[in-house]
Amino acid sequence: MAHEPADDQVVVGIVTGAFGLNGDVKVELHTFSSDRFSQGSKLFLDGRLVTVQNVRAQKKQLVVKLDAINNRDKAESVGGHFLTIPEKQLQALPEDQFYHFELLEMSVFTEDDTHLGILSEIITTPGNDVYVVQKDGFRDLLLPALANVVLDVDVSEKRMTVHLLDGLEQTEATIPKRKLKAQRRKAAAIKRATDASTQGTEPN
Repeated sequence: MAHEPADDQVVVGIVTGAFGLNGDVKVELHTFSSDRFSQGSKLFLDGRLVTVQNVRAQKKQLVVKLDAINNRDKAESVGGHFLTIPEKQLQALPEDQFYHFELLEMSVFTEDDTHLGILSEIITTPGNDVYVVQKDGFRDLLLPALANVVLDVDVSEKRMTVHLLDGLEQTEATIPKRKLKAQRRKAAAIKRATDASTQGTEPN
């Protein structure tokens, strides 16, 4: 089981599986800089300090050899586990840029202070990131991370202010007609069964 990172740790990669027989692991990057995985780099795996011995690119992932993993069984056992660094080791970003972990779970509001929901996921695309905002009873709202959409980000308050362009309006979630009919049939069946069980009985 993967250990949740400590509050002072930041995820820079996730082990997605084993590669080969010698303990190499495939890693999905969660950092702007692949140098985090250069030879000799120090990372934490489930709170344990590990050293990168070798690294190479493999499609959209990295194949990494860590000193603490020396066979395929061990490599398979850490699939889905996090590779982290202490937050204090993060490089400073320009004023208008933020790390993903700073934005996740942030409350999102419009300019007129309407609450749109919580930023639950960030989708990375070649052009720009897309923020997924979730709110009960509404469809997921997909916001492009553009300057004319994201007006203000307050990391300390965990609050984002956005401008909804045409076509980005938030809409209520709807139940498909097939599912709605099934729910109604189920409710009717429960009512019939309840009525049948109470017929012929009188209060004492």
